[in-house]
Amino acid sequence: MTARTQRLRNPLAAMGIAAGLAAGMLATGQAQAQTKLTFQLNFAAGGYNAGFQLALVRGFYKDAGLDVTIEPGNGSQITAQLVAAGKADIAFADAAPVMKLISSGAKMKILSTILQGNPNQVTALKKTGLKSVADLKGRSIGMPSSGSQPTMFPLVMAANGLKDGDVRIVTMPGDSLVASLMQGTVDTIAGSVDSYAITLKGLGAETTDFLFIDSGAPTVSTSIIASDAFLAASPDIARKFVAASLKGWYATLAEPAAGVAALKKNFPDANEKAAPAQIEATKFLMCVNRAKFVGKATPEQWADSVKIFAQIGVLPQGTPAESYYTYDFLPPESELRKCPL
Repeated sequence: MTARTQRLRNPLAAMGIAAGLAAGMLATGQAQAQTKLTFQLNFAAGGYNAGFQLALVRGFYKDAGLDVTIEPGNGSQITAQLVAAGKADIAFADAAPVMKLISSGAKMKILSTILQGNPNQVTALKKTGLKSVADLKGRSIGMPSSGSQPTMFPLVMAANGLKDGDVRIVTMPGDSLVASLMQGTVDTIAGSVDSYAITLKGLGAETTDFLFIDSGAPTVSTSIIASDAFLAASPDIARKFVAASLKGWYATLAEPAAGVAALKKNFPDANEKAAPAQIEATKFLMCVNRAKFVGKATPEQWADSVKIFAQIGVLPQGTPAESYYTYDFLPPESELRKCPL
């Protein structure tokens, strides 16, 4: 090879190397491109939403091309209102307030049901002597101002022969419920098995509890929800988010300690002592109420939920259940975890 040929080939080779590097950098940039997405929780970060935290830490969202930010919530009712108002695209909230808003014209859908039964319960100190929900007649109950309990409680009352006025309802911030019960300000509280019950147990309180799902409210519960506008504009993103979230929940069920660690990493102020019990309570509720798959309520569960809500006026009569939920963004059943766990 002559010196002149060498000089001619080297620039070509250099150009080829540079082009290859540029193409590689472009491909890498494309591979690393992530769609930003904010996910609004139903409540403060805790074990009851740790599956989303683990999906983030384990990179399940990133693997799906999503750059997810998880925001704490202030009750399912407020979270549902944020989605209804277009201030949040995708979120986690109890089905009851979501369905009520949809029935009033809100444009959103339930995509995946994580809790197949409602975690809410009526809780009294054991010394109160309550034997049934019917014993609430003439007594008071602390009701959180922003949770799903206000929407659900009329159903429990009706199923137990209680009428408006039979129970004195005292509305208060959710963080006041436990103290009000312990101090005797109210006779009972509308709490939950995955939060308030755990706090009371940690305080050494002996309680009598009546789960809503065993007291006339066997309805589907906390679910991934999204606005119709978001689903129409970004259907693939919604599918990827749901699949990655369920993967995070499956991992949390297998490794609760990893779920707690992920929770603490994302939210350092989260109560890691309560989180294991919260995860266990969530696991219990994932396969109740005749559920067949984690994350997917059956058409029969939906039909029963709509019927029950319609009976007490929470939802209008005659509206088909399919108006409130969709399976279009779920993975196929072959990829879902079967019940019982």
